[in-house]
Amino acid sequence: MKNREADEIVYIGKIGSSVGLRGEVRVTLAAPDSDNLKEGKVLLLKHAGSEIRTVCSRVRQQNGRPVIKVEAADDRTAAEQLRGMEIYIYAADLEELPEGEHYVRDLIGYSVYDLASDTEIGKLSDVIQNTAQNVLEVETPDGKQVLIPAVDAFMKKIDDEREVIEVELIPGFI
Repeated sequence: MKNREADEIVYIGKIGSSVGLRGEVRVTLAAPDSDNLKEGKVLLLKHAGSEIRTVCSRVRQQNGRPVIKVEAADDRTAAEQLRGMEIYIYAADLEELPEGEHYVRDLIGYSVYDLASDTEIGKLSDVIQNTAQNVLEVETPDGKQVLIPAVDAFMKKIDDEREVIEVELIPGFI
């Protein structure tokens, strides 16, 4: 994982409706398989210019979605006030990922290199994650965007030391 600024924050999800009478709320995570929402973590809740710093005191699953209790909400009324707030954590609190897995935010800016044509395509500007498979959004030196499906057929290697993503594209792809 790249070095993190002490005060850098990362969006991890959004608060939905309240659950029960004791201040629990449903959460929609940006990355549903993420392990970054845990008991004891400091959360920053933001919405329309307001910000609340609180601690996650309980996490449980209900119908496959997380339900949390935060110290800032003791009852249903207080929990309803949190609805729609975005949840952030400090970057330094991000969970370490297993070998070979990366946070998208760490890959932004990496050079994307095509092994088939032996050329650099450009720099990774984003990873689109709301499609059937992830798609690399690469900005070429002349400012154009190239979209490359992040599938094994194209993705060959991510070299963190050189900050390079190696792909192998079929002729005529670009």
